[in-house]
Amino acid sequence: MKRFMLVFIILIVAMTGFAFAGETPKEGTISITTSYNSPYTAMPMGKDLQLIFDALGVAVSDSEGSPFHHSSVRILGSGLVLKGAYTEEGSVVWTLTDGSQVFSTYKAKAVGPGKLEGSWTFIGGTGKFAGITGGGKVVRVNVPKPAMKNTAQGYVKTTGNWKLSPSK
Repeated sequence: MKRFMLVFIILIVAMTGFAFAGETPKEGTISITTSYNSPYTAMPMGKDLQLIFDALGVAVSDSEGSPFHHSSVRILGSGLVLKGAYTEEGSVVWTLTDGSQVFSTYKAKAVGPGKLEGSWTFIGGTGKFAGITGGGKVVRVNVPKPAMKNTAQGYVKTTGNWKLSPSK
């Protein structure tokens, strides 16, 4: 009986270890929703306006198996209202649950009140994600009534594809 229990425990540990030590996929799709809060600074320029912001958020992937699921997100960006049109660009750092970081840039423009659409591109990463490439579409929606003055709150829907270089 003791031998049976020992063999049983060894099998359980071995199978669990294999389940948690799975290899990182080399490519995949992204479908992430990031909720964020962002204080901003505005500089009026007559009828135009320049904004800078440093947003913090959390990302939830449509697939719990995605390496981006439950990552923390920092977005540093700048927006410009020029002749009534709003454009924005910035950089994003995802900190994944294993501690790796993934970096991207984006550009977007207003397509309605509180809504932006644009594109994003991976520019690199650390750890398992060094050499990541890919990109896709980004849609951001701000809530109409943020909880604090001079903040923006809302969510970003990021979709697209990613691929690791063959050496990773």
